[in-house]
Amino acid sequence: MVDPGQSFAATFVDQLAASGIRLACVSPGSRSAPLAMALARHPAIRVFTHVDERSGSYFALGLARRTEMTVAILCTSGTAAVQFHAAVVEAFYSATPLLVLTADRPPELRDVGAGQAIDQVNLYGGATRWSCDFGVPAAVPGSDRVWRRLAARAVATSAGPPAGPVHLNVSFREPLVTEPGVVPEPIPGRGPLVLAPSVPAATEAQVEEVSRLVASARRPMLVLGEMRDGARLAAGVAALTRKAGAIVVAEPTSQLRRAAIPGLVVSAEALLRDPGFAAAHAPDVVVRVGGTPTSKVVNQFLAAHPPIDMVLVDPLGQWNDPAALSTVALHSDPGLLLEAICLRIDKPGAAPAGWQRDWVEADAVARVAVDRALDASPLFEGHAVRALARALPSESTVVAGNSMPVRDVDWFWPADPGRRFLASRGASGIDGLVSMGLGVGAASPEPTAVVVGDLTLYHDMNGLWAIRRHRLNPLIVVLNNNGGGIFSFLPQAEHLDVFDEVFGTPLDLDLQKVADLYGLRYLKVTEAGGLDAALGTGLEERTPTMVDVQFSREASVAGHRSAWTAVGAALSGRPAVSLP
Repeated sequence: MVDPGQSFAATFVDQLAASGIRLACVSPGSRSAPLAMALARHPAIRVFTHVDERSGSYFALGLARRTEMTVAILCTSGTAAVQFHAAVVEAFYSATPLLVLTADRPPELRDVGAGQAIDQVNLYGGATRWSCDFGVPAAVPGSDRVWRRLAARAVATSAGPPAGPVHLNVSFREPLVTEPGVVPEPIPGRGPLVLAPSVPAATEAQVEEVSRLVASARRPMLVLGEMRDGARLAAGVAALTRKAGAIVVAEPTSQLRRAAIPGLVVSAEALLRDPGFAAAHAPDVVVRVGGTPTSKVVNQFLAAHPPIDMVLVDPLGQWNDPAALSTVALHSDPGLLLEAICLRIDKPGAAPAGWQRDWVEADAVARVAVDRALDASPLFEGHAVRALARALPSESTVVAGNSMPVRDVDWFWPADPGRRFLASRGASGIDGLVSMGLGVGAASPEPTAVVVGDLTLYHDMNGLWAIRRHRLNPLIVVLNNNGGGIFSFLPQAEHLDVFDEVFGTPLDLDLQKVADLYGLRYLKVTEAGGLDAALGTGLEERTPTMVDVQFSREASVAGHRSAWTAVGAALSGRPAVSLP
């Protein structure tokens, strides 16, 4: 007779597959053996093995980000489950579907000194959409229906909306494996058909109110933050800006920094650093869609010049408004909302043509000034971002690490033909970003570039093991300023007596040895002129490549400041414009 734990694992995993699970990341362990073996044996599920639970959980996060499907992660009992915590937090705040399976000791082995036994009940606190301590599977009448319901509910809850992590803690008694040659079979049946609720559409009254605000605005602005599915809004955003005369501030992770969108402003970060320009170009109505803007300058601009009305559109029911500026908050599908607004604005809005035109012309001036500043500057992050924008094919994905890389992509990436941009902006940490990028690449047929700082690379070097294990071909671009470069832009940098020790933290790593250890081709760049060749080689040959872009933190600070100064000087030479 098959042990109930084995029967549970086979039936539960069979229902996971029936409910849509196709990918799983498994870390080795004894207590999790029933589920690990069931996942590995199921023909519909591809398993990625990871010896490091933290790296594995972030790899799964990348798979889920790229596929927009729930991905399962599994570990054994004890502190292995704790290693998942950071990825669970990121999944919660970024609305990423993740099914977290932790194996546990049975009740009789808890709190009695048994090995690898910790309190795993509700381990991740409030950072889950649902958490269930299922206990020890038992063979009782109807248990197979209970097991299938558990799996179906977990997948549906993870998918949302809002999507996010679900935690199932399952205890197993020994024996944890069957006799050799015996493969447990799932109990035939199917779980409930769970239809998750869809994102609601705005009501007629809500559409009328937002349409009235947009149509009457004389200085309308759309601010578009991180959205993994933002590309589907391109036609609606373009139609609205044509009719309303709005300007568009879109960071690359919105998927909407596209030249075809009228009123697109690529250089908002640089323009708004100029106090005179910022004061003269305050909007009266702002429509914000997606995550909170990455740019601190944009956020400070809106807080310093609060619009009369700000419409916050969030399909996930979150309140991404740290400055409390929103006067209207809609938890609705932004695509349907934009389409409905365009239908109601049957003639050009109140915004004078000069509003949009002046922003666009200033943006053109700023882009030329930044290009000239880059031409005159020693190598720093801006050169690498521009070179990557030139090198990547249109069908490709950029995964930008936190701290400086995601900001530099926002600051220096030009209008784009439609590449995909992903980041880890839920909790905005540097945890597991290499693994997340590799997970994205594992789910992507197109080239994937992972852009991280050297400190971020070091923080997740274990994740590089997955490249050889799973036959991946990433392009890893390391913006290497030997430590925590972002702190050089902060007031801490003025405290020279302690700065390097507690903030700068120079690593002095030889990244060629790191690349050799994990089987990557290594290319070093120390001059801006060497970027195109190095990036081109990495992309053309489709072999795992690390491009080590080396520059000093001092060069980084000087390069950024020279770009902003150049834009300010260029703006001062423009004729004064009188805006309404």
